[in-house]
Amino acid sequence: MNVVVQMEFKADRKEPLGDLVRRVAAQFVRTGLEPEVVATFSDGPAGIRPVSAVERAIRKHPHLARLERNDAPPPGAGMPSMRRLTNGEPSNPFPMSDILALADSVPRSLPFHAVNVHFGHAGFGPVVGLPDGLTFQTGITVGDSWWVNGRNRNLSAFYAVEGEATSTKLPDPPPAIAQILAGLGKPKQTAQFVAPPAMASRATTVDSAGAAGASDIARIGSIVARYRSGMNALVERVGLPHDLPPAVEARLSGRGASGPLKPALVQAFASRGFDCRGQSGVFILRRRTAANHVIDVALDVGTWSRSVTFMFHVRGPGFTATLVPPVTVREDARQYPIGNTTNWERIVENIAAIVDELKRTFVAEIEAAVDPAPAWFDPGR
Repeated sequence: MNVVVQMEFKADRKEPLGDLVRRVAAQFVRTGLEPEVVATFSDGPAGIRPVSAVERAIRKHPHLARLERNDAPPPGAGMPSMRRLTNGEPSNPFPMSDILALADSVPRSLPFHAVNVHFGHAGFGPVVGLPDGLTFQTGITVGDSWWVNGRNRNLSAFYAVEGEATSTKLPDPPPAIAQILAGLGKPKQTAQFVAPPAMASRATTVDSAGAAGASDIARIGSIVARYRSGMNALVERVGLPHDLPPAVEARLSGRGASGPLKPALVQAFASRGFDCRGQSGVFILRRRTAANHVIDVALDVGTWSRSVTFMFHVRGPGFTATLVPPVTVREDARQYPIGNTTNWERIVENIAAIVDELKRTFVAEIEAAVDPAPAWFDPGR
């Protein structure tokens, strides 16, 4: 099966953008590989910024005028056209010396709204089709963009390999590609995406074992729809340990009250086989099933407000089955105020009871609809 591996590396905003691009280019020089480079330096939508970085760049480097584009977006995209400098494809060269000259001036003298530099090579592997909504371009990408809290910076890589369902690990990329990736440092996170032909029906595709086929996806969709429509009834049937107070009362109880949220999660879920990792405003509780599928309990606890949104995911190659249960029968809104420490502990105990029931029923039905996942399967976080 064709498997796309995503790797996200640390990209410090304090490192000048030009230095980061040089660092990536140097990895290709070390291995003797000649990358295919596509670069785009964009202004923002009209009216966002009074200064056009594209116009400034052309005044400073007149020969770059040949790379200027101001194409309208596809009909119905709902996006304004944006002025940019781009070669569009590797066959239209964008010299590295020019890319570095522009990158060295970002953001002070050339305040581009967004910069994207992609280093491609056949050694990163082909992507053989994708499920709907997924797009990948193998290679290494340097990104830099404006946001309200300053510049966002990212450094990511995608490579594709053929994974065997019976193997315990995925094959490594070719040695030269592995050397390039190693030169970028230890990835801070990785993820896998299974692409067709593994998406074909397992009944007709022998080598797709372990991946969800078309008929499997239909069965999973039917199961998810049934559980979503019956979620309130399921929660009532569980008999939650706590009848939480109305949302207004819980919100008032939390005024001036704060405390760590993780201890209650660890206490409730460690004995259930889940590990707990915190991100920005989110906790991810994860465990692996005997069939190598992954159960994620995702709790948004403060991305936008001090409230909890509970999401339950079952992940396998080529599918994610998601439910968004309430945390109380009294308040079926999917965002419930955390309140004070006591209220949070009760919320966690309610969530644990719902998770127990979903493992017994929902997870069992999903796993009955698909083959076990390969031992190497890891959807990332």
